[in-house]
Amino acid sequence: MQAIEWSKKRYEIDQEKCVRCGLCAKVCHTASIIDTEAKDDIIYHDTIEKTADVVVCGAGTGLVGAVKAAQAGKKVIVLEKSSRLGGNTDYAHAYFPVYTKWHEEAGMVDAREDAIKYYNNATEGIIGEDIFRTAVYATGEFFDWLCTFGTAHEVYNLVNLGDADAHGPIYGPGLLDFPNRIVDNLNCRDDAIGPGWGGTYVKYTMLKAIEDENLDVEILTEHAASHLMLDADGAIAGVVANDPGGETIIHAPVVVLATGGFGKSDEKIREFEPWFFEGETQIHRFSVPTDTGDGIDMLRELGVEPEPGRLNVSMFGPKHHPFSNTLADIGLEPDMLQINLNGKRWINEEAHLFGMTPHIADQPKEISYAVQGLSVIKSIAERFINNPAMESKKNLYSSWYEELEDESKLDMPVKKADTLEELGRLCGMPEGALEAEIKKYNEFCKAGKDDDFGKDAKNLVPVPEEGPYYAIYGQRFSEASLGGLMVDGQCRVLRNDNTPIPGLYGVGDATSAMHIKGKLAVVSELTWGVASSFTSGNNAVDYVNQHGPAKEAVSVGSKAVKGGR
Repeated sequence: MQAIEWSKKRYEIDQEKCVRCGLCAKVCHTASIIDTEAKDDIIYHDTIEKTADVVVCGAGTGLVGAVKAAQAGKKVIVLEKSSRLGGNTDYAHAYFPVYTKWHEEAGMVDAREDAIKYYNNATEGIIGEDIFRTAVYATGEFFDWLCTFGTAHEVYNLVNLGDADAHGPIYGPGLLDFPNRIVDNLNCRDDAIGPGWGGTYVKYTMLKAIEDENLDVEILTEHAASHLMLDADGAIAGVVANDPGGETIIHAPVVVLATGGFGKSDEKIREFEPWFFEGETQIHRFSVPTDTGDGIDMLRELGVEPEPGRLNVSMFGPKHHPFSNTLADIGLEPDMLQINLNGKRWINEEAHLFGMTPHIADQPKEISYAVQGLSVIKSIAERFINNPAMESKKNLYSSWYEELEDESKLDMPVKKADTLEELGRLCGMPEGALEAEIKKYNEFCKAGKDDDFGKDAKNLVPVPEEGPYYAIYGQRFSEASLGGLMVDGQCRVLRNDNTPIPGLYGVGDATSAMHIKGKLAVVSELTWGVASSFTSGNNAVDYVNQHGPAKEAVSVGSKAVKGGR
């Protein structure tokens, strides 16, 4: 119906075009589209009490631990705060095992011990070898286990990288590549982000396993874990959840906190990283609405505070989000010119995204336009299309011109003009500034020397003398705000004195395991997510076998329970 349109830096539904079919709400994995009238259907109830062996709070990577525990014969209840399953796991692209049976069959070297040493040295021992050992070994074990569900060979490729060393967030001689999105998000032009990548595949595989194997897993959506229950010994006795109709109490000896980070909690971000709100242009955030740091809140009730130096509020830029990722990739190529709102180049464009990130905040309104003429943009797109390494994205890149033209008709993503004077005006730059900057830059190209930023002569591609010209909008974005729960190598949640809370485990973004303030994690979020959930599932089973069912709760959060529960 063409009812979704771009307005004021977000997508909105044109109510005059909307026919109330409900399709957009059905496919929205973040549950951002809500039928407010549905509140009338709430059935209020007295407190509901349930019993389980393991409670998993969060149905993203937490589903991995749930399935592992259930396969061992345990009764599992999964609490999901949203009406949708997946959380930020649905945003996640890939995880990177160092060594699996696939690596072994391909004759690749086992680089797991080398990876642990590399990660430990790269973080100066702050994170700890025990955490990296869990991440490295459990990720491979997880993938070997995932393959038992039968479809991994259809969606993954093992790419030989050659040397057993670091390749960005990957360590080892092989990349376990997930080349094509599945099912979800196939019509979304921002293919840099989920759903439909590796995180979504893990979610769907776990849900199918629960059904196919008839596992004893009960999933309760719109149930937000709110308070932890402890017994007289300070061990976990269960969890309290808020649901639309009241309160649900689950008695269990094990609780796994897979509640995610705090990327959509303005209060927590202001507390831990107030700079996040200091700019003029709001940072675009890739976090589901329920990503509000509930694990931190529950631990604080027990007197456990997050370690400020082990939280990470991510920020990158400039990037063309949440628009076409094809244009975003084009905009970050060194052939393009990064122009700020003063009409000036501000960096050597060879720096790419990570090199630009530390400096974008210093530009007016934290905005940069990637500027070039049509012929240069076309040559970049053709370079992408003809690159064998980008074969899986060939079809996406082939629509570059259509996307360029479509976005130039909106009020922000791409500016198009026949003259540089007009382009500068459309971008809000001072009169004549863009023309003067392009003239100077073209002189650098002619001389083969960039006197301003030292860009390599091979990347000094002049701006054509004739239009049309395009300016691709870029700003800062945040993938997530991560951490809060300190865990050990067994994924047990720790108090501030480093003693574990018996029966409590932490998974993925909710934990501070991989994070050091202000630094990019050396192990990717989804890698740690699947590894920690796999580990927690195994350890939860051992804990239940050793300690038996939950004992009587004497406290809920920080409050004593009169007479127990």
